Amino acid sequence: MALYEFDGKIPFVPSDSFVHPDAVLIGDVKIGHECLIAPGASIRADFGPVVIGDRCSIQDNAVIHVFPGSAVTIGDDVTIAHSVLIHDAQIKSRCVIGMGSILLFNVVCEEDVFVSAGSLIKNGMRIPAGKNVSGNPAVITHDVTSNQKLTAKAGIDYYRELCKKYLATMKELN
Repeated sequence: MALYEFDGKIPFVPSDSFVHPDAVLIGDVKIGHECLIAPGASIRADFGPVVIGDRCSIQDNAVIHVFPGSAVTIGDDVTIAHSVLIHDAQIKSRCVIGMGSILLFNVVCEEDVFVSAGSLIKNGMRIPAGKNVSGNPAVITHDVTSNQKLTAKAGIDYYRELCKKYLATMKELN
């Protein structure tokens, strides 16, 4: 894995989390337990801390970055899907951020939020707990359904098992 010290800050990854060798973690990054950080993910904590909770998946080509003097916090059991861009967001537990979504400055996602794929969350938007947002710019479309909650839980379980499998069986071939 590509871990880089920056300004005296060193990324922390517990032994039960998997960071792919093609992912990059810079500076004040703290990863929780049983997380999977996929190929191409970039987590830059050069201007402020990035704290990721337990059982999260940060999928392929996701970018997480911090504005100077700010922070990114991600709660437990969160899915950050492929090619998501997060800049200065606070994402609470059990959220799903859909593929290709963009979360701009000072966004807050309360618990159990779903962001539909391709959505643009504008500066300062606060999404209440249990809401689905969609669009460019994103608007609240409905309450999160029981099916969405089941899908989110299944995704967390799937990536948690995948994390264990990567740790146990992945080998680079020359």
